[in-house]
Amino acid sequence: MTLFDYGVSHGDTFLTHLQTKPMVDYADDVTVVDHGSSSSPAQNSPTPISTPLPTGAANEISMTKVDTALNSTKPASKPSESALEVSCDYCDNTLNSKCNHCGCHYCGLKVDENRTVACYKCEQFFHMGCLPEPLTTIPEGDWYCDLCKNDPNAVVSGENIQNLAGTQQSKMPSAKQTKKRDYKTRVKTKTCTIVPKDHIGSIPGVHVGQSWKFRIHVSELGIHRPPVAGISGSAKKPAVSIVLAGGYPEDIDHGEEFVYTGSGGYDFVGTSQQRKAQSFDQELTRQNRGLALTCAAPIDDKVGGTANNWKESSAIRVCRSYKAAKKHPEYAPAGGVRYDGLYRIVKYWKEKGVSGFYVWRYLFRRDDPEPAPWTDEGKAFIEKMGFTMYDPDVDVDGRTGKSKAGSAVAAKKYKFQPTAILRELLRLDTENSRMWADIHEKEYATESAYLEELTEGHLSCPICQELVQQPVTLPCSHNVCCSCLCSSMNAYGNICPMCCHDFSSMGSKADVKGKVNQNLVTIMHALFPSYGSECITEPKVTSTQFARRQGQPVN
Repeated sequence: MTLFDYGVSHGDTFLTHLQTKPMVDYADDVTVVDHGSSSSPAQNSPTPISTPLPTGAANEISMTKVDTALNSTKPASKPSESALEVSCDYCDNTLNSKCNHCGCHYCGLKVDENRTVACYKCEQFFHMGCLPEPLTTIPEGDWYCDLCKNDPNAVVSGENIQNLAGTQQSKMPSAKQTKKRDYKTRVKTKTCTIVPKDHIGSIPGVHVGQSWKFRIHVSELGIHRPPVAGISGSAKKPAVSIVLAGGYPEDIDHGEEFVYTGSGGYDFVGTSQQRKAQSFDQELTRQNRGLALTCAAPIDDKVGGTANNWKESSAIRVCRSYKAAKKHPEYAPAGGVRYDGLYRIVKYWKEKGVSGFYVWRYLFRRDDPEPAPWTDEGKAFIEKMGFTMYDPDVDVDGRTGKSKAGSAVAAKKYKFQPTAILRELLRLDTENSRMWADIHEKEYATESAYLEELTEGHLSCPICQELVQQPVTLPCSHNVCCSCLCSSMNAYGNICPMCCHDFSSMGSKADVKGKVNQNLVTIMHALFPSYGSECITEPKVTSTQFARRQGQPVN
């Protein structure tokens, strides 16, 4: 009779740990693990999640780990140095000996572990102070040493790598320029993934009163995507946002209402003085027509139109630039660009402007539940939310809340608190309960940062890299688009495209198509108004939906 079956084959290497402490009886809390049974769960099978989830403060929930030597569950403790020692084939494994393999690659010393980084590719160790360009803080994400990182002077042409060092391009002044870029040369570094580019209405996570130093950051958040143009729209699709910058002498601003002048009428050929004066009539085309399409009135390119009910006009996001302060300082921000909420067009018409040429004018009226930032209520709201103008040149990133290297300024972060309805929706999504618990334990600088982590990480399809559509939650807790998963099954079988976990237990492709996580779909609609084909801004959990999700009979 075999007392212990560890499933060890001939030639396997394993470590033994001798414990000198007195023997203690762990028979009451020992966890028996059968490694040799063929019916044991797969190695990558998910850890069962208790239902309901633990509640209470984070410091009230004790973390536990499995002691592999005794197969018992004990409170987590700091591992001893002997348990962390690694056998090296290139030295005598003593702390005093120098080794470029298990110690610092440059100095060979095995000290100062808290100031040591490891290369993601070659897995060598480096002291931060020994690097050719010493580091002051531990880098986030994957880090590569000088031997493994790509040459910034090299470009890939087809399958060949061309080194540009020493070429004519490297000798040009632009290659040696060290002057800091100003706002005119800033480039877009990211694209909003929370909503599509033609999204109508407010952006999730963006509130009235938030401001940014440069227009490009307003574009990155999806509030007003064109980096230069004042109108975001076209002749075929209604406009979704505008920026007030006081560019036309006909503009009138009263805060809650303003008269906006359309685009066009200027000839950009000639001197700067010639371009300041309107030289021909504006037409109801392109962006001007896009504004007219939002008004709840028929399109008339002769005289314009008036909405029978201006509340039925399409909502337009309005931002005010500091440039508008030249004419209307009481409503414009002191600096940068500020989001002022949703407005709707009451009417639009054609009239002769100051220059004697025709212009198209639009009467906007504010229709946003959040208070205007120039009012006392709006100022109190901004102070309560802790909004400050996002400036990328300061020590703290106002969008993500990450402190820059060497910064002495601490980033302010907050925990995201979902509403009562959203909490109920999250509770019903038992397949992703661990994910939601982990997310809501973290702290974020802004609500946008919270939503970005969802769209770019947890709720991003590993195949198409887009926000997951018709999600199927696999046993390994990864969410994949139903159509993408079916295509992956045709090529690779029932293997998770993220972690290679076998999900054959879910059945065939036809079975997988019927296992769309409808609870997650409802949550996505609540978080992202433009998700899918419908637009649900205030989801409600009915008694029928609640009963079906709980497996209870429906009356």
